[in-house]
Amino acid sequence: MKTVTSTINILTKFHKDWMKTATSNINILTKFHKDWMKTATSIVYTRFFYYLTNYINILTKFHKDWMKTVTSIVYTNKLLTDARTHIRMPDITRSHKLTMSLRDR
Repeated sequence: MKTVTSTINILTKFHKDWMKTATSNINILTKFHKDWMKTATSIVYTRFFYYLTNYINILTKFHKDWMKTVTSIVYTNKLLTDARTHIRMPDITRSHKLTMSLRDR
C-alpha cells in the first residue's frame, strides 16, 4: 500500500511541478506576445504616420506648385492681353479709319 501512495505522491508532485513550469512558460510567452504586439503595433503606426506625413507634404507641395503655376499663367495671360490690347487698339483704329476713308471715295 505504501508503494501506491508513494507513486501517487510522486505523480502528484510531478504534476504540480509540471504545472508550475508550464504556467511559467505560458506567462513568459504571454509577456513576449504582449511586448511583440506593442512593438509591431508601434512599427505599423510609425510607418503609417510617416507615410501619411510624406503623402500630405507631397500634396501640399504639389498644391503650392500648382497654385504658383496657375497664378503665373493667369497673370501672364492678363499681362499679354493688356499688352495686346494696347498694341492692337491703334491697329484696329487705323484699319477702321482706312476702311471709312475708302468708302468715302
